[in-house]
Amino acid sequence: MKWNYLSIGFLLFGISLIAKGNVYVQSTKAKLLSQPKLNAEGSLLKIGDVLTPIQEQGLFVQVRVEEKSGWVSKLFVSPLPPGNQMKLGITSNSSEAVVARQRASDFTKTAAARGLSETQKMRVRGEGDLYDFESLRWLESVPLTTDPNLSKSDETKSGEVTPSIQMETNQSLSVLGETKAEVKLGRSLAARLLKRYNIVRDLELTRYLNSIATKLGSVSSRKDLEFRVGVIESNEINAFSCPGGYLFLTTGTLKKIQTEAELAGIIAHEMGHVILFHNGEFKQSNLFVDVLSSLLSPPGSEVVNTAMATAISEMEKQFFETGRDAKVELEADEAAVGLVSQIGYSPIGLSSYLNTMSRAEGTDTLKKTHPETSMRIAKLVYIEASVSTDGTTLVVDRWSEFKNRIGK
Repeated sequence: MKWNYLSIGFLLFGISLIAKGNVYVQSTKAKLLSQPKLNAEGSLLKIGDVLTPIQEQGLFVQVRVEEKSGWVSKLFVSPLPPGNQMKLGITSNSSEAVVARQRASDFTKTAAARGLSETQKMRVRGEGDLYDFESLRWLESVPLTTDPNLSKSDETKSGEVTPSIQMETNQSLSVLGETKAEVKLGRSLAARLLKRYNIVRDLELTRYLNSIATKLGSVSSRKDLEFRVGVIESNEINAFSCPGGYLFLTTGTLKKIQTEAELAGIIAHEMGHVILFHNGEFKQSNLFVDVLSSLLSPPGSEVVNTAMATAISEMEKQFFETGRDAKVELEADEAAVGLVSQIGYSPIGLSSYLNTMSRAEGTDTLKKTHPETSMRIAKLVYIEASVSTDGTTLVVDRWSEFKNRIGK
């Protein structure tokens, strides 16, 4: 049987909203602006409004809605129609999953009767030398909240989340197939990173970082994702963004951060890659193949098929060797300013951090895979002048309470 056409499809480059046709408003912050600037005059749009793109200019797209035209930030619209949020660690009992599981079970029995090694044919991979799903499950078990006031009574034990990623659904919305495929691939890439680096299992620090990401995500177009931030052990100054919302900061990065605004700027930059689809498009995988892969894998393990492994290797190469295109890195910088200013952080946090980072050691990989730092700072200074936090409640800076947890 030919498995290639059943596997996850992907494109490893950012997508153009013009090429996608209509886009959908998915944030209460979306406005139809008179100019391509966040502080321009404009009228509020409603979640679910359908917009027709005309042209793009940086982080903005000119659109037509009904008889009007104007500009809207890409942070607040998506080529995906509104869908439910992806939930991690929840087993689905949908009729589709049940049927696929039965089909897969029948298939493996037939293959065994014929003496066929379907495991070899599919070349499935799971936990072992390449992936650390156990550490990833710990990160997924950390409760998400926008409240930074953490309580010991809220702690959860490692391993309480089941290995599978499924979704919660309601009667009106379901999780989009593209979102499922994106999270599935991103989750495996995250597990690959955690095989390379040890995760820091500090519950309070992780909850604090995730509270920032959750607030940032709440004003973006990616309501279909749960953003997760993990800390990894490395003196190298770097941060990583995986499809589906898995973000990682090194301990070397955290040691250089002076304020929560800087921290939010870094997290928002990594989130910008996900929100703006810089990892490309993802097509829904075949549920029958997914279930069959899990039946063929060792008990308790998780499966990464060959197509996914190839994509993961390419993305990992971007992290450490080639980097993304300079255009999308600069767009993620601009996205960071737009996001943090919406929830009450100073818009100069990211440029302030980059200024510190430009004089620091341990930045070889970061500088190799990103545009020249002075150019990034110069562009950020220009963008910062185009946003305003007037009327927004400023965030209380709590970084000093957590920075000493990183160590020296």
